[in-house]
Amino acid sequence: MLIPTTLSEAAAKTVLVLGGTTEGKQVAAWLGGTDYTFWYSTKTQVAITLPPNGRYRWGAFTAATLVAFCQLHRVGCLVHASHPFAEALHATVAEASQQLGLPVLRLEREYPTRQEHPFIQYVADYEEIIIHLRAAGLAPALALSGVQTIARLRGYWQHQPMYFRVLPRAASVALAAQAGLPADWLLPAWPGADVAAETALIRRLGVQAVVTKESGESGFLSVKIAAARAAGVPIFVVRRPAMPAHFRPVVGEGEMLAHLHTHLHGLTAGS
Repeated sequence: MLIPTTLSEAAAKTVLVLGGTTEGKQVAAWLGGTDYTFWYSTKTQVAITLPPNGRYRWGAFTAATLVAFCQLHRVGCLVHASHPFAEALHATVAEASQQLGLPVLRLEREYPTRQEHPFIQYVADYEEIIIHLRAAGLAPALALSGVQTIARLRGYWQHQPMYFRVLPRAASVALAAQAGLPADWLLPAWPGADVAAETALIRRLGVQAVVTKESGESGFLSVKIAAARAAGVPIFVVRRPAMPAHFRPVVGEGEMLAHLHTHLHGLTAGS
């Protein structure tokens, strides 16, 4: 008996959702209204309630372990709903999906139109931000880019003060301490959805620049930009990374479910 070399040759109907984001939770809720069996996966363990047809697992995947998981659970389609800056995961999913011949649906979040304004500068990476900040002598600075960027901005805050707002979770505070960031520069708090409150924070700290990343409206990017403009300070935005070419971008429940139907049943989307 011949064993299929790729899952596309088998009758695989299970869906694997790579989540850990607002969008990932949305996908889980949408799949709860279908008869598909699905797995919801996050890098770190989180508390989540799934519908009866959903199962949860956590832990970082490598390409090899992702391939093995998909083979074991007969995954027929991947829904990639992780953070746009999860670059290691993007590469892992790309490698595993190509090896297995699996389709990847990339649920895109909403991104505000890039603005042309003297206070707004879009950059390629954090190293470019460090160069700009140090050349202009902008200090102190406020980073609204997440705890994972503390180490990447070390070249600045080892020489000039830089505040970091991170999620008020023990793991985030521990990562900041591990990176060596002075405790006085750590601001454990949830992202702000109010422009006035964000503007007040910038003014209270007396920062001369704001650093963030193009994480979309789920990351309150428009609020951060508006607050920096209101406070009269420059904001540096790291551009989001490009997705692998074979990922299929989808927006919203209807489009995602239509493409799932196509890939899992071999029908034309919308039929």
